[in-house]
Amino acid sequence: MKITSIETFTTRQLSIVRVTSEDGLQGYGQIAPYHANISALVLHQQVAPRALGADSNEPGALAELVIREEHKFPGSYICRAVGGLDTALWDLKGKRAGKSVCELLGGQPRKLDIYGSSMKRNISPADEAERIKRLQETNGIRAFKIRIANNFGNDVDVYPGRSEQVVRAVREAVGDDTLLFVD
Repeated sequence: MKITSIETFTTRQLSIVRVTSEDGLQGYGQIAPYHANISALVLHQQVAPRALGADSNEPGALAELVIREEHKFPGSYICRAVGGLDTALWDLKGKRAGKSVCELLGGQPRKLDIYGSSMKRNISPADEAERIKRLQETNGIRAFKIRIANNFGNDVDVYPGRSEQVVRAVREAVGDDTLLFVD
């Protein structure tokens, strides 16, 4: 089944992709949330011209084709745009087969635990510990990932000692039975 349309429903931070195939079935995907509006533009300008009319049952081959053909525009925006299309095509493929994507890939649907994630490196250790503890108490989350060091910090912290301080503060707040990861 060929892809007949690709649409996005986008804000600055969220973009949902809807793909329609010639049989009228639709699949939904999501572009990664960082500047999703830019990735949606890349999807329409650079990905859609290669994807429209392509086989909707071959998401992997289509992703490889787009990335290869768009080699002069490497990096996260093209990959995020392709990712939105790819997830929509997998959803479409699952609907066509009457299975979840998990089943298409050989698994069985089951409940999954989530982890809470910090997206800030500039938050104070005390504020981060308080925020994470609140998430733990209100949502029952049993694992967290927090940000340490400086982004591409070359072994430099946001300020000296912050990484050690934030890990210690969050660990004390959530207790030893909660998983704690760092990014």
